[in-house]
Amino acid sequence: MSMQIKAISLYGKNHERRDVILNPHKVNIITGASKKGKSSLIDIVEYCLGSSECNVAKGRITETVSWYAVKLQFPDSQVFIARSAPLEGQKSSTSCHLLVAKEVSIPSFGELESSTNVDAVVKFLTSKVGIAENVTEVPENQTRNNIYIGFKHSRFYLFQSQDEIANKRTLFHRQAEPHIPQAIKDTLPYFMGAAEDDRLAELDNLRSLKRERTRLLKRIKEVESLRGDGLQRGYALLAEAANIGLATTNVVAGDDQLIDALKDIAYGRQKVIEEQEIGDGGYLDVELKYKKLAEEKKVVRAKLKDAEHYSSTMSGFEGAIQEQYLRLKSIGLYKNSKSRLVASDGEIGEEDSVESIIYKSINSLSDKLEGVNRNRPRLVTYISSLRERDAQLAQEIKRHRGALESMRQQEADALEKATLEERRSRVAGRISLYVESVDFGEEDLPSLKSHLETLTGEISSLEEKLDPALLKERLDSQLSCVSEDMTRWARELGLEHSEYPIRLDASALTVVAETPMGRTPLNRMGSGENWIGYHLVAYLALAKWFIEQNRPVGRFIFFDQPTQVYFPSEKSVTGSLDEIEKDEDREAVRKMFEWIFKTVGELSPGLQVIITDHADIDAKWFQDAVVDNKWRGDEALIPLHWYR
Repeated sequence: MSMQIKAISLYGKNHERRDVILNPHKVNIITGASKKGKSSLIDIVEYCLGSSECNVAKGRITETVSWYAVKLQFPDSQVFIARSAPLEGQKSSTSCHLLVAKEVSIPSFGELESSTNVDAVVKFLTSKVGIAENVTEVPENQTRNNIYIGFKHSRFYLFQSQDEIANKRTLFHRQAEPHIPQAIKDTLPYFMGAAEDDRLAELDNLRSLKRERTRLLKRIKEVESLRGDGLQRGYALLAEAANIGLATTNVVAGDDQLIDALKDIAYGRQKVIEEQEIGDGGYLDVELKYKKLAEEKKVVRAKLKDAEHYSSTMSGFEGAIQEQYLRLKSIGLYKNSKSRLVASDGEIGEEDSVESIIYKSINSLSDKLEGVNRNRPRLVTYISSLRERDAQLAQEIKRHRGALESMRQQEADALEKATLEERRSRVAGRISLYVESVDFGEEDLPSLKSHLETLTGEISSLEEKLDPALLKERLDSQLSCVSEDMTRWARELGLEHSEYPIRLDASALTVVAETPMGRTPLNRMGSGENWIGYHLVAYLALAKWFIEQNRPVGRFIFFDQPTQVYFPSEKSVTGSLDEIEKDEDREAVRKMFEWIFKTVGELSPGLQVIITDHADIDAKWFQDAVVDNKWRGDEALIPLHWYR
């Protein structure tokens, strides 16, 4: 919402009031000689608007003033803010007097009271100008804190003090102070409109959705784990419960019976065995069973090893027989061949049929193969049963080992820290938590996964919308629009390098000229005339953007001493342009003021500009803009009789 200044008031320790009345929507000139209080007006206004310190220079003002005040004009109301001057030795005061009405009359000294504090004033102004609740974003690899954006961050674009407007190395108000440059960089996207007003709410929503996704992933993992080997923990808990009398047995028929038994313990339905009935029997029984299972597993493993070895040997034998069988069978194809067998002594024996010998060998090998094939199915079944039993024994041993470990731990805990009842309560509590974690329905997992899929889609959509790269891209685009006005106005003022595109560099917080040889920053743009000119151009271009885009920044700019490079204060007496030696400098001063008046007129009624300066141009348009008396001679911000 538009905010401009109607009046600046000082309340003296003598209970008198000094008002400087200003005109909204126009250029306001406060002209006068040096040391008359002109430059202190910025510090007074900023102090009233919530500055953490009072930067008014020590001297007649601080010696005579007890309250500082401003009267603000909004479209729907007027706001009066008075803030108590700091006590001696202090930098600020939190005591404030706040009035809000359709029309506010500036109160007298006697009507002032400490009705609120500065934090409440800043919070009120933040809401009044329309700054939505928003927070800056810090990259994950950086350690600085987030900034909750408020009215105080909009003040960077409202003031240009004497040492800022002609500074070649800083562009914005208070930019030379520690941490302020980063605050400007972090908050500029919001004030430009690159970051939407609901970005904070959407960021909070994104964080909430991510937390919910993490919870769902954990829950799904638990459910899937429980549907696998997760019940192993339940068997260990049941064994531990049996060992201290919370269960009559640790043997159950299946998983469903396990959960029922644990529920009986958790919900107090299981009768507790009296202490005298409990001994080491439970542990000894489990240990004995564990040893028996281990011995049986050794036997099964030995049998399995022998069977597998036999199977491997048989496979080798079968392969050799099969090979011989096939060779002989192939030889038998020569049915008409005849031969004589050579006797063992080398004599030629009786003639016999080769075919007959081959067929005898083939039949013998075939009988052996048939025997192997008859035994193979039985061997495979035998090996399979051994492997199945081996796996069952491994599971049983694992279960009993877990039970033994739980019992040992439970016994150790009992000896060290707990009575039997304490142990029972602790175990029952753990069982209760376990039962709650495994008590799920068949429909839970599909439902959880469906919810997770929906959440993932919402998160992806929000992450795309809130992408920092997209935010930077939008800011760059907006600054390009602002740069068009900056370039046009720089050329109207005849500033150096304005033949090239002029733009605002948000990363370096300066003005740059985009030349064929690269960027030329403000500190390399020549003279003080250029530095002041580019400050004026940048601030008025941003003000135009804020007005046109209806951004929550005050609709006034305070410029202090924009003619300082032409108008040495030690030589200024009347403020007339005749006191400037060079003709071109006099022309430059006139041109600068004419341009300011023209630009503010183009933005009317959107902008108010307040200029404190030595210059006093003898022209109607300038004289009509002069407010208050000209501060020369005895005239000043502080009346003469306040300190004499």
